[in-house]
Amino acid sequence: MDQIKIVVSDLHLGAGRAQEGNRLEDFDQDAAWGELLERLMAESQRRRAPVELILAGDAFEFLQVPALPPEETFDPQRAYASEFYAPSDSASSRRKMELIIQGHPRFFEALATFLSLAPQRKVCIIKGNHDVNLHWESVQNALRSAIGAEGELRPCLEFVERYISREEIYVEHGNQYLEWVNRWSDFEQPHDSANPEELYMPAGSRFVYLFFNEVERQHAWMDGVKPITALIWYLLALDFSFAIRALRLLLRLAPTLILDSLPLAWALSRLLEARQQIVDRLDDRAQMAALERNVKDRATFYNESDAGLELYSVPREGQPLTHFRAFGHNVLPRGQEEQQAQRDLLSRVAAQKAAQEGARVVVMGHVHEARETELPGGGVYINTGTWTWSMDMSGADYATWQDLFRHPERFMGTRRLTYARIEYDAEGAPSARLLEFTPRPPVRPSLWRSLARLVLGRKSRQE
Repeated sequence: MDQIKIVVSDLHLGAGRAQEGNRLEDFDQDAAWGELLERLMAESQRRRAPVELILAGDAFEFLQVPALPPEETFDPQRAYASEFYAPSDSASSRRKMELIIQGHPRFFEALATFLSLAPQRKVCIIKGNHDVNLHWESVQNALRSAIGAEGELRPCLEFVERYISREEIYVEHGNQYLEWVNRWSDFEQPHDSANPEELYMPAGSRFVYLFFNEVERQHAWMDGVKPITALIWYLLALDFSFAIRALRLLLRLAPTLILDSLPLAWALSRLLEARQQIVDRLDDRAQMAALERNVKDRATFYNESDAGLELYSVPREGQPLTHFRAFGHNVLPRGQEEQQAQRDLLSRVAAQKAAQEGARVVVMGHVHEARETELPGGGVYINTGTWTWSMDMSGADYATWQDLFRHPERFMGTRRLTYARIEYDAEGAPSARLLEFTPRPPVRPSLWRSLARLVLGRKSRQE
């Protein structure tokens, strides 16, 4: 069976125009994206092989694109207030999608060129927690129009609400299995029960537009740390007062999350009590100021914070947590535990999906960490990582974290353009590999060619 599937996730295209001052734009690989699709098209033509491109969630960053009135032009240097990012109704979501399309013309031109009927080249888009707005038909129509997936090419673009399970592969974004802050009670129909014209936004999404957008304008590196709870533990080591602001907001977002997502009796008996205890301390500004001055008294505070954050943490199995008996930057291991729990849980979910769905290949994203793992029974789990800035800091010491905090430019050039490639053997059985795309280096004219152009230019001016 001569067919190819390419799976990419977590591109996070925003409104573009990063070079003009948009500090919330994380995707800067439009040229590389076009080159990847060019190579796939050439291979498809040469082998007469169909290719399916699967975007496995968070292709688009709706939480960092303002829903502007139709008559207003996007200003890349403006720090829009949170209310511009909050709307998720159909019309606002379409305006956000249009800004993304305008901000990345090369990306969408490449998709338009990629689509083909013979050999068939199609695109399948699965939504994630940052682009749940793809649920709206108006948003899908804006995308169809942008890449010409209309008329006879309409079957070449498919939208999927949560996952695909076919041809012995299973692909899903993965947010529904990790921290509660990024889960929906019904991801297939993600409407807000209080206002069905809006989409439900869990605490993690609200945290992004209420706080994180402001943070990223100042500290762009923070977007490379997942999950949110790990980031907060790292911040407690690096910038205590800054971490307190984030922690206070995150815990205040808890009540609606509890009522919408968790068994009420358990929540009220344990987590709500823990949350209220730490919120009361966070609201005591004098006590927080004293802790900032005297790190020796922070151990109790850290342990209370750990209990309050349990609701937000990644569920784990049988893993003892760090108990804080000392002070200072010993909170770093707690952040590393959060990241390790995230990796382990998604691997367990992948094994379960392989067994439940009869899949030989399971692909997910969400955690921004590319990895390939063998599954029981001979299958493979691949996490496709991200094309935005990302770096494995899970084993980094305190000095390295300080260096990142103070000199992010030393780290943020890191880009791993990873993706999963799935192929089928003669019997139709799939196999998959995690690959990293390397763009061609830019062509630089030779010294002699540059001198020749200079001489010819002078001669032309003299004539």
